[in-house]
Amino acid sequence: MSTVASPNPAQTSFFVFDIPLPPKQETSLASTAMMSSLNISQWGGWKYDPDESVAVARRHNAGKKRARVNKSVVPRSELEEITQAEGRARRDHYFLTLPWTDDGWRVLPAATYLEHMAKMKENRAALFAAVERLVARFEEVVRTQKEKPEELGTLFNVQDYPGMREENGILRFTFPDELRNKFSFTTDVKPITNAEDLRVTIGDSERERLKRQIADSVQAYLRTATRDLWQRLYDVVSHMSNRLAEYDTTEDGKKPKLYKSMVGNIVELVDVLPKLNVAGDAELDRMTESVRRALIVDTEELRNSESTRTDAARAAAEIVQRMAAYMGLPNPQPASSS
Repeated sequence: MSTVASPNPAQTSFFVFDIPLPPKQETSLASTAMMSSLNISQWGGWKYDPDESVAVARRHNAGKKRARVNKSVVPRSELEEITQAEGRARRDHYFLTLPWTDDGWRVLPAATYLEHMAKMKENRAALFAAVERLVARFEEVVRTQKEKPEELGTLFNVQDYPGMREENGILRFTFPDELRNKFSFTTDVKPITNAEDLRVTIGDSERERLKRQIADSVQAYLRTATRDLWQRLYDVVSHMSNRLAEYDTTEDGKKPKLYKSMVGNIVELVDVLPKLNVAGDAELDRMTESVRRALIVDTEELRNSESTRTDAARAAAEIVQRMAAYMGLPNPQPASSS
């Protein structure tokens, strides 16, 4: 499974406001950031069955290529731990980086490099620990698929399972590395192109044109990255505003739960935003600080104190309105009881 492509800066933005950026001649990320990509692949537990595909098409009087049978050769629960580890790795990678191109590369600020490296090391270890637990039980899992009638039945084929062999009618996990090799976790880092470092042997006018093109591209991507940060902040604050408004307008017994993650997500984000603000957007820094001062409150207090809840709800609603006005978004409407 490959890394999901990041947003394409050429796409129309939902923002109508313009991001203030440094002059083009001062735009350089090469000394403050780098490019990073995360690539994870895993065995998905699915297998195309060509014989059954033809049989299904024939049974329905269809052309032999008009049906496709993909078997789930192991229960999804057997791969759930690995899938969750992959998901955490991708979330951490995206959280600590910024959108850049649509080919999987993202901007990794120097300020988050060490944290990113530690998180990726932690996630890689977790994923491969989960893989080893799958390897340890794989032979038993595969035998179950063959022997239990409610599993694969006659769709079972030992060749669908990496490392499995059938010897004298007995299933053996003979080559476990075949399964291990279906999983990979790699991170790559490379420098960002600096227009001033363009040293190819071409004419002066063409060199200047390329330098302007690089500077323009950096500016465009800086805008995309900064808008991404604004959206992240807007999302967590508006979630808190909506949840608190819903809590106060819903009758007892039906009130939504106020989870710690509601505030925890805000804490996590305002801590990392200044490090990710590679464009130096002063307004974003000010808004981040407003959120830090007004909305980092104890979740238990929110549950138990009406005055704390009222103050937090008012502050969250005001900040959401300020952000919406600045970003050119529709004026948010408070949640109402159903």
